[in-house]
Amino acid sequence: MQTFLKAAIALVVSLGLVACSSDRKDPLLSVKALPAMLSNKKPPPPVVTGEQITQVLSATDKPASVFAIEASSAQFIMVEIQRNGAYQTFGSSSRQAIVLRNGTIVSTRGFGGDLMSSEEGALLSLVRSKSVGTATYVMRHLTSDNQTTSSTFTCKLDTGPSVPVVLGEVNRKGRAMTATCSGTTGSFTNTYVVDSYGNIISARQWIGDVLGYFNVQPLRL
Repeated sequence: MQTFLKAAIALVVSLGLVACSSDRKDPLLSVKALPAMLSNKKPPPPVVTGEQITQVLSATDKPASVFAIEASSAQFIMVEIQRNGAYQTFGSSSRQAIVLRNGTIVSTRGFGGDLMSSEEGALLSLVRSKSVGTATYVMRHLTSDNQTTSSTFTCKLDTGPSVPVVLGEVNRKGRAMTATCSGTTGSFTNTYVVDSYGNIISARQWIGDVLGYFNVQPLRL
């Protein structure tokens, strides 16, 4: 839990200072990347200023979230483009998409090694009710030969302290929840902050072996 709290606080602080755009076709970013390309150095991950968070929230009244991929240190903002009950689809101009259910990632598209679908109902129920217990969690991924593989995990839920989450229009306290999951294909630990309404207002979630951990931080619910 100490590790999660440090990571959560670091995430909130860093996202409060910087956000990022998921538009990989941004000509400004392309120009900035040229010196690194010419020197055969890998360009840095896309990062923009906190001012762009304000710009996004001013440009739309739809829900928006900041996502961060830990493996690449890339951060990007996505706006809701579709909603079906508790399921929200967030998209970018580069045709990447992330589907959330009550704040937890249930599928991704366009990133490579995507989480095609999941069976998260039992796990999500314990997380949202801030309950201790165990739940089965199933993740499905697409292989390089276009085959879908399914992995089943048993997750143990533990509760932690109340922590503040402040970014964009979100300013709430929530209960820290930790899901320690293990199965035949490996193990991982997801962490969530859940408000009094059962909304996940901050999360660090394992997406798969290719993508690793995603951090999710709503700017507007």
